[in-house]
Amino acid sequence: MKITKKLFFTAVLLGVLIISGCGKKAAETPEPVNPSANLATTSWITDPIRSTQSDLTIELLHVTQSSDGLVFRVKFPLPDWRNWYISKIKLTVVGEGETVNAQTKFFERLYRKDLENYCLYQPSYNEEERCLSVDEMDTYQIDSLIFSDIPEDLTGKQIVLEILELSTENLNCEKLPLAYIENVVSQDFPGLTLECASGGNAVGFKISEASGFADNPEAIAAVETLVTESTSGRISGPWIFELSK
Repeated sequence: MKITKKLFFTAVLLGVLIISGCGKKAAETPEPVNPSANLATTSWITDPIRSTQSDLTIELLHVTQSSDGLVFRVKFPLPDWRNWYISKIKLTVVGEGETVNAQTKFFERLYRKDLENYCLYQPSYNEEERCLSVDEMDTYQIDSLIFSDIPEDLTGKQIVLEILELSTENLNCEKLPLAYIENVVSQDFPGLTLECASGGNAVGFKISEASGFADNPEAIAAVETLVTESTSGRISGPWIFELSK
């Protein structure tokens, strides 16, 4: 019954997407974006390739070569409320060499914004988030990994993509899940809000003076505990994907 409920609400959020947004209102949103959208050329793979490690399954959705380089679109689960990202990768073209440098281009995310809401964010299609108040949803993120300086002719070459690590480390203030942290801490300190600030602590956040808790040691400690947790996540792979053109 719980699984049925989760699937129902997921379908509502992804299929309808005309529920009130988080923040300012937006116009009606049509069908959700296909994960292979914005990739003009035909994918090298017809079905997603899955790899499981550390109890997490990552999917390779689309592979193509363009003027930008070799592009892999991948979907990975978000284990919890923190802002996870792919932090270490390696690409091997057998017989040609390997590289650990890639540009990451964000595509889509369904995430837990606070204690009450899950939000879908698809900036390539609509800058407005769409949010739904539910007990639980399966969250995820889709990114494009773009490798430059790859040989043009890869016909017959064996290609191995390794996602080595997911992390929440080294996040600056703009990348912190401030809405979630505010929501949790405000249970004990009603009205507490956070804002990004230059200088100060490593990630540059502070409690807003207007909230009345800027000098409250207990509130400061509660916020710092969650900020520390939000920037200390690491899950090791490797998640390995082997293919050829």
